[in-house]
Amino acid sequence: MDKTTRFPISLSGYEIEGLLGSDAPRLVRLYQACADYVALERGEEPSAAIAREEFESFPPNRTEADKFVFGLKAVDGEIVGLLACDRGYPQPGCWWIALLVIDKSLRGQGVGRALCHDFFRWLKLRNVERVELGVIEENKQALRFWRGLGFELVRTAGPVSFGVKQHMVQVLGRAL
Repeated sequence: MDKTTRFPISLSGYEIEGLLGSDAPRLVRLYQACADYVALERGEEPSAAIAREEFESFPPNRTEADKFVFGLKAVDGEIVGLLACDRGYPQPGCWWIALLVIDKSLRGQGVGRALCHDFFRWLKLRNVERVELGVIEENKQALRFWRGLGFELVRTAGPVSFGVKQHMVQVLGRAL
């Protein structure tokens, strides 16, 4: 599967773009629009370095070949959402969602929900059986979002360091 792979999106006025590490500078504006999340998770201001990290960090025994970063692109070409994933983690037949961020101005409008439903449909067509992710316990809004999509607690991990902060992480999962 090519890094520039796309999947169909049901949201009118948007498309999915497979992003490469060279696209990291394009994400700085999105990270700034999600400064509340960056501060909650990392205790830092958004930066180009944080955007680059998404392309350079991998779970254990995973490599760059397993990392996929999808941008949600608006009609004007701006990236207004990001879905970063690792295939085959934590086991074969499973994909790990490393990050989902949506521009703060679009939250609460069903954009994230539609993006996830379309992504899950695409994964099912590729015989993926399960999706897992981690949510920092402080992020109550994200926990409600993922539970609303049918995710259930697998385990609690931590403390885990992100930037200058440490968090307990709820690992959630669901079958597709």
